[in-house]
Amino acid sequence: MNASRGGAFILTAASLAFFSVVLVRFSIPSLLPYLVGRNGISTALGGLVISMLWVGYTIFQVIGGFLVDRYGYGIVIYILIMIALLNTLYPFIVNNYGALLAVQFVMGSLMAITYVSLISMVLMNYGRSGLGAGIYQSMFFLASSLSIMLSPYLFSVNHPIPFILFAAIVLASTVPLIKVPRHGKVNGKITIGPENIGILGMGFIRFSSGFSYLGFLGWSTYFVVHVLNVPPSYSGFFAFLASIMGSAGAIIGGYLGDRLGYVITSISSSLLLAILICLIPKVSIIYLLVLAMLSLGFLYGFYAAPSIAISRFTKSVGATSGFLNFMSQLGGSISPYVIGFLLQYYDFGAVLLIVGLISIASVITGSILIALGHLTR
Repeated sequence: MNASRGGAFILTAASLAFFSVVLVRFSIPSLLPYLVGRNGISTALGGLVISMLWVGYTIFQVIGGFLVDRYGYGIVIYILIMIALLNTLYPFIVNNYGALLAVQFVMGSLMAITYVSLISMVLMNYGRSGLGAGIYQSMFFLASSLSIMLSPYLFSVNHPIPFILFAAIVLASTVPLIKVPRHGKVNGKITIGPENIGILGMGFIRFSSGFSYLGFLGWSTYFVVHVLNVPPSYSGFFAFLASIMGSAGAIIGGYLGDRLGYVITSISSSLLLAILICLIPKVSIIYLLVLAMLSLGFLYGFYAAPSIAISRFTKSVGATSGFLNFMSQLGGSISPYVIGFLLQYYDFGAVLLIVGLISIASVITGSILIALGHLTR
């Protein structure tokens, strides 16, 4: 297998594995219409269920980066098997709030190591970093859209179906990864966090988009039920509009990032995303709302690929990509609970305005740090 074909095979194997994990990740948020209001679960507690996965996912980004740099990305096979087995527990604990929180944290932790392992695998083996990261990130939007659309319906038919089905897909994704060369340590140095102030600035850019987009996406099924009056069993079909265009955005953003620079593409798309979050509850015409939700997914994809691809130019690919994803997931882990808490006092319009303004402030902060750090790629 020549280098070109080998890189393409590794990109495909990593992308399919990432696709399977995202199916699992969004099966619980898509069930919020079924969870909130039952067994004493308020909107704040519902938001905490989502945030608990993001907390584990966020914390273990830096740990995952360290593990990849020290031991190589081949560890991902074992983590995927653990994710598949753990996912089969959900049908038995979905009505046990305490157990659900605990499993969400563990699942998020395992998924963090998976993400860092797979993106490092792509960046180290595929020559065009932005495009490779874009193709890889596109799986997030395809899988999240599919999970958001199918999970509520499958859950309404029979509770175990989505969990068992998605676990089987995760197990199947390990097969092609067996053929990927399992490298030893990637970097002998122990490095955790940003290498310089410019990378820290890019972290704030990623925090902004995670805080705005991931928070809204986690509540998107609840949003369409309580704002658009869509029946819960069909909420996924409408909510997936906020994700589906991300695949195109990721590939286009990665492609343009390779040519125009990763910094400008990341900043511009993150800023537009934050502005759109402020405006989306005010759109009352249905076809404009559909267009706005499609744009959300496109902009998040457009930002995601170039902002992570810049990791390839650092000394510690695993640690840097872990830190950058830590920042986006930090935003994503905080915002679902913030949204749920604020919804107890304000309507969706006021809540998303607050979320959007915080995100805009984070973009401005990140841009200043990037300029101070002379990060120009």
